[in-house]
Amino acid sequence: MTVDGDHLERLWRAAAEQPATTLFRTIEVGVESSRGPLLAAVDRSGRRALLVPIQPTQTLKEDLDGQAVTVRRRALEDETSYNVYACLELIDEQNGLFTLLCVEVIERVAACPERAVAMLKKALSDWRALLAGARESLSESALLGLFGELCVLRELLESDPGAVTFWTGPQGAAQDFHRGRDAIEVKTTSQPEGRRVRINGVTQLDLQTPGRLVLRWFRIEKGRGISVPALVDQINDLTDDPIEFRKLLGEVGYRESGVEGYAGQLFEIVEQRAYEVGSGFPRVVAGKFLGGAVPAGVDDIDYIVDLDSASAVADRLDEESLIAFMGNS
Repeated sequence: MTVDGDHLERLWRAAAEQPATTLFRTIEVGVESSRGPLLAAVDRSGRRALLVPIQPTQTLKEDLDGQAVTVRRRALEDETSYNVYACLELIDEQNGLFTLLCVEVIERVAACPERAVAMLKKALSDWRALLAGARESLSESALLGLFGELCVLRELLESDPGAVTFWTGPQGAAQDFHRGRDAIEVKTTSQPEGRRVRINGVTQLDLQTPGRLVLRWFRIEKGRGISVPALVDQINDLTDDPIEFRKLLGEVGYRESGVEGYAGQLFEIVEQRAYEVGSGFPRVVAGKFLGGAVPAGVDDIDYIVDLDSASAVADRLDEESLIAFMGNS
């Protein structure tokens, strides 16, 4: 049986509707380890958990120091049974990420049911960076950049509710968005004058033909408009994959624990432009070097492009062309 995030969310909601007569209200998730079925569980306070059965005599090294989730030994007993579990329990408010983690655990246990606890611990270790507690906040420049990317994502979602999958920048792609063969790179500035952007590396403005690469540029005014958390809420209402969206936010360092601090930082787009990056656009790419490759020993090439230069202006898209690209890229 395949268990996805939406199915697991429904199981937790169904468990929460049961009478709170025991430590946990539980429902089987449809996957079994060698010791029995995994359970979606909700405690008396409404906190969610995933229960992985273990032998009553099995030693379990508990992980109680996590600031988002813990692993502890739990026993469920009634008149006819006594069962012991490794309990993966949410203690923070990152429900979306916790759901993804539990789905990962379930999938790994399904693939290796005789080593269920090991699979749980390995999944938790792999996800620890996303579920760390009182995280560092995004800098103002990072938040500004995220705002620009989310504005583009919102545009894409207005015509395609599944467009979260196009947001590839958080996963380390050369450009911020990919849709089929085409790509979008987003740049923002809060400077009141000039249209100069920093390009990171020789791949950021490089895309194989026949793919089209569009550079979206935004001038942002701080102190008015909407906050990033408000924009996140709008996107949550538009997307049909809010869990994946929360995962991508986590990968760029945006955490729910920082929402209060971000809510007071308002941004508004006061100017925007778009450019189709073609062969004549001012850029540094591997193909411009002798032999079609960056010289050996040369690393970390960052450079500045002046979008007011004649060669850049020649590739500027008008509003109609941009709308067509955003709807059909």
